[in-house]
Amino acid sequence: MLRIRIGRRWTRERGAAPHDSVSLELDGVALVEGAEDEPLLALVESLLGCTGALARGMPMADISLPESGLVLCLDNGEDSCTLRIASLARPARLVRRVRLDWTEWCEAVVKMGETFAADIEGSTISATSRRAVRDRLRALRQPSRLPPPRPAAPLGLRIGSAGRGLALQLHDGSGLLERAPRGHGAALGALLGSGRVWISGAPDGWQLEGPTLLHVLELVRCGEELQRALGTGVDAVDIHLPGGASRVSLSSPGWTLGSETVPWTAEEVARALLSLGASAARAVRWAVPTQRRNPYLEELVTRSEAGLALLRPSTPDARERRPPARRRRSVRAARAVRPLQREGSMRRLRFLPVALIPGLAGPGRATLVATDAGVVLLSDRGMDVLDWDGKRRVHRATLRGGATAPDGRALAATRDRLLGYAAQDAGPRWFQPHDGAALDPLVISAEQVLLFGLERRGIRAVDALTGRQRWSFVPPRTRRLHMALSGVTVLAASESGVLTGLDLHDGTVRFRVAAPLPFTGPALPWGPVALVPLGREDRSALLALDPVLGEVRWLTELPLRHPAPPTAGGARAWIAGLHEERPTLACLDVRGRVIWQRAVPVPERPVGVLRAGVELVVVGSTGAAVRVRRDGKPVWRAGAPGVAMAPVAPCLEHGVLLAAGPVVRALDVRNGRVLAELPAGRGVRALAVSPRLDVALLDEAGDLALHRLAGHFAVL
Repeated sequence: MLRIRIGRRWTRERGAAPHDSVSLELDGVALVEGAEDEPLLALVESLLGCTGALARGMPMADISLPESGLVLCLDNGEDSCTLRIASLARPARLVRRVRLDWTEWCEAVVKMGETFAADIEGSTISATSRRAVRDRLRALRQPSRLPPPRPAAPLGLRIGSAGRGLALQLHDGSGLLERAPRGHGAALGALLGSGRVWISGAPDGWQLEGPTLLHVLELVRCGEELQRALGTGVDAVDIHLPGGASRVSLSSPGWTLGSETVPWTAEEVARALLSLGASAARAVRWAVPTQRRNPYLEELVTRSEAGLALLRPSTPDARERRPPARRRRSVRAARAVRPLQREGSMRRLRFLPVALIPGLAGPGRATLVATDAGVVLLSDRGMDVLDWDGKRRVHRATLRGGATAPDGRALAATRDRLLGYAAQDAGPRWFQPHDGAALDPLVISAEQVLLFGLERRGIRAVDALTGRQRWSFVPPRTRRLHMALSGVTVLAASESGVLTGLDLHDGTVRFRVAAPLPFTGPALPWGPVALVPLGREDRSALLALDPVLGEVRWLTELPLRHPAPPTAGGARAWIAGLHEERPTLACLDVRGRVIWQRAVPVPERPVGVLRAGVELVVVGSTGAAVRVRRDGKPVWRAGAPGVAMAPVAPCLEHGVLLAAGPVVRALDVRNGRVLAELPAGRGVRALAVSPRLDVALLDEAGDLALHRLAGHFAVL
């Protein structure tokens, strides 16, 4: 006898979203355990809807119990149905597999639905939800049942690994992958086919048998735990594999699997676990086209790639076994030069004005972006691309704004088209339809994907070669959105205090983090975490989180107003702002603890904190600068050349600091000596510096001036 029981506590604690225990009993034996506080309305609708879909001939369906981490996977048969109960809690496993009579299952679901429908009639649950339960129950009472489709041929899949790694063989005798419908209806049930996992080169040693892809999901979780443990200083880490506990030594090569010990280092173990997840998910998506959008397989690929990206390169022995490859220099490295010889004491720099273009920018917002070949000006009058020598200028019309990346790729928007440009092209390489949204000025280019902002409140990703839109993210009730990239995760921080992690390739939402303060800037990658600034009026804070899992590591509030963008390096992070109307610099460690907080001698609020080796340079809005040691004590101070101007971010190239004020000064970062002064026209509005120390200045009148480094004077 089959019975589905629902707890009665919710009938005494009336609410619009009832939660209570759920149990499934077969001949007095409890099949579902631990489901103590499940959302009943969603569960009942899912039970009625999935059972009705099976009655209409659908081969498989999944019913989720989110609070307990259980998933009921139903497999349709001729006169019966197979129930597989899988747990996504640690460790992920197949809890039970039973064969049920279809008539008994349908009667139990109908009886449960009728009881629940009668109980919610007098409750505060909305009329729409009550009507949905009644409609699904009415459809399930129909006696007709279509036969399920004929079973598909079993899928055989084998994945090996060269060298130290894990191998996988998937049998899937029931044809679950082939028979599962498209979409999310049976996403987990499709992955419960049998198989085994073993150590490559040792098929008779340690191995895992059972639902192979479910085991792979747990192995990837173990690989992430091991990757996070690297560098923490512990001697060994215990990881709980599906077959039992295991110990990995971090001090010496050794992976203990029961009575067997494999001489692998911790990095090799983590790489083997994560590589198996990526390889298995890609192979299944390639072999079974209907599973290419399976969310569990997509998650496997994403988490595996993110974990592998945080691991160090392969060991020297592995690199020696590879055939020697010709080393290719990057474009930036090939063009990079040493404009300054740092021998001796630098005394003077000589800049020559090479171009002055009056009225190039309008009165609206304007942005200067330095590239290797030239400088790009984005303003309300269009996009202008200029060489550093000022001899070539390309103008591009941008009716709805333009955007550019540091590598020179650019986008221009009209009312109905989006156009893509290469670095120095006058004409577009491609164009695509556009909805007329205005573009934000900066583009992030990564893995043949171009990321750009929409009207300061959305993000869109397009293919770099064709312009085809991959995904778009525009959260509701958002006025300001800050975008950053960490690995393969796009971090979108909104002024409403919500940080969203998105997949770079398909835009899938991986996590959401709510914060007590609005986010004020983009995330800053800092080793294995991302550092995000927050603030409101006289309160500011820094939040550190894992960009792969979305776990918040710490949140530290600071008594600073108008903070400058933070900077981080090594085991320290720094942020500067105003405390009691005095410019102040604060230093935090990797755990978010404030190590010190000191006043810095700059007359106005700080606009930039730059790293100079192991020390820092703090620049104020007047162009004054001070260099401080790691303990916060000043080394030198350069005074302000005049009154405060509009804040412009400083630049640091080749040991030369360029700070904007009434004039633009070039300072030697080692001793604070003024090396050169450049005229600022009617006040600096934007500043850009090339790797060759060429300088582009835009003043308040919209005039663009280009200066080239002609020589330098040093005393040996």
